[in-house]
Amino acid sequence: MTSPSVVRGILDELGVRPQKRLGQHFLVDFHARERIVDALDLQPDDRVVEIGPGLGALTQRLVELCGDVRAIEIDRALASFLREHFKGRLQVYEGDALEADLPDMLGPAGKLVGNLPYYISTALVVRILEAAPTVAVLMLQSEVAERLSAGPGTPQRGALSVLREYAAEIDTVARVGAGLFYPPPQVGSRVIRLRARKAATLSSWPQIRPVVQAAFGYRRKMMERALEEGLGTRREVGRRALVEAGIDPARRGETLSLAEFDRLAAALGALQER
Repeated sequence: MTSPSVVRGILDELGVRPQKRLGQHFLVDFHARERIVDALDLQPDDRVVEIGPGLGALTQRLVELCGDVRAIEIDRALASFLREHFKGRLQVYEGDALEADLPDMLGPAGKLVGNLPYYISTALVVRILEAAPTVAVLMLQSEVAERLSAGPGTPQRGALSVLREYAAEIDTVARVGAGLFYPPPQVGSRVIRLRARKAATLSSWPQIRPVVQAAFGYRRKMMERALEEGLGTRREVGRRALVEAGIDPARRGETLSLAEFDRLAAALGALQER
């Protein structure tokens, strides 16, 4: 399954042509696959959820290493192939990963892995962060991986950067060239690992997420205007929350640290309760 000719042959037998609109690029490199598996640090009693298993090259290693493997595959022909190939060793959810109940599939301590389709990678990463797997190892477009790691004041900083910082620690597992996929994508990829961060001392995800998304949804505007337009908050309320959080209302969202977003979310929540 890590041979381009084998992958091409099986796809031909199934009558499947890789679809660009589904982001279907099959990893065909043994060493990259093994680095992904190693980064998960799987134990026999782990549960792991795989997004976009394709023909099961990575899945094969997952079922060899742990007893509870679940896969999300949107392509009907590939989902049918996976069920037949892995029999009872794999639970297959046929559908869109954006619509899957990730928290339920993961359970309290599940791990997640996936070669994420480029066209939905940002939205899907947000869903994954919210689901909070203990470890997630993801193949992403390099540009998305850079945004996940970006710090305050950097050009790549965005809502995705702050939400990742809130939810998980990040490190790079590998850089993967386009030639290691069939068919090759037009961009480079990176494998990153997310480790869930215990955020008990921070505002809750439902509090902080809309504030962060409002700030970057109107990133050219000052924070008091971004809150007004992004959240519908009255300007005087937004200004008061910013002042109480120790933030100049004239600053822009890309300059705020996670701690500042946290204070702002808490201040807005307190004002709304009064």
